[in-house]
Amino acid sequence: MSVLGHVAIGVVTGRAVTPARDGPDVRDGRMAALAVLALLPDSDFLLHALFPSVEALDHRGATHSLVVAAFVGLVIAFALVVARADHPLRWGLVAGLVMASHGLMDSIGDSSLGVELLWPFSDARFLAPWQLLPDPSLTPPIVQNFLGALVAELILFIPFWLYAF
Repeated sequence: MSVLGHVAIGVVTGRAVTPARDGPDVRDGRMAALAVLALLPDSDFLLHALFPSVEALDHRGATHSLVVAAFVGLVIAFALVVARADHPLRWGLVAGLVMASHGLMDSIGDSSLGVELLWPFSDARFLAPWQLLPDPSLTPPIVQNFLGALVAELILFIPFWLYAF
């Protein structure tokens, strides 16, 4: 899966969970923050480059797990409790679910690389029996493989983008 679908999930969630009374500035900020959280599991590209010997940091490894998503949600909830923000548990849950969506979406992508959804309890990599989402490839011909998958993903997520904006 490319960034388009993951960002769409974050943006749509930000739109859906922000009451109209909060105004467009608050809504837009939440949409952006949740879009970043939806992409956070792909930080494994950078982490693996920095620490190549750490197997858990391989792509679609630990950062894509449901446990890490739950942990990030708890950290956000705790930070919001400390900041005395409204509804910290709600926002922690939303953040964790948005982050968890990344690994789940990758598991239904057109790829042979599974996702370590249950790390640290298991190193097993999961792929759904059906591959519903395109997975852009950086193998030649790049234009055909990568851009073609991006266009297909953009078309698949048009309803999400229309709702969000």
